[in-house]
Amino acid sequence: MVIRDVKTRWNYTEAMITRGLLLRKAIDQWVFDREELRPLLLTTDEWKMLESLGKILKVR
Repeated sequence: MVIRDVKTRWNYTEAMITRGLLLRKAIDQWVFDREELRPLLLTTDEWKMLESLGKILKVR
């Protein structure tokens, strides 16, 4: 299941990105299967940007 973002909690954003990357194939397939959502399909560069943002937000 995906995690929804909470504007006031940066760690939720990191959790949402991490889970999204884990579920990338399923998310891409789900969006592709729904014609009305196809404009929202992320490009390879957008997925890479999410990886970078996730690393920045990760607590060490």
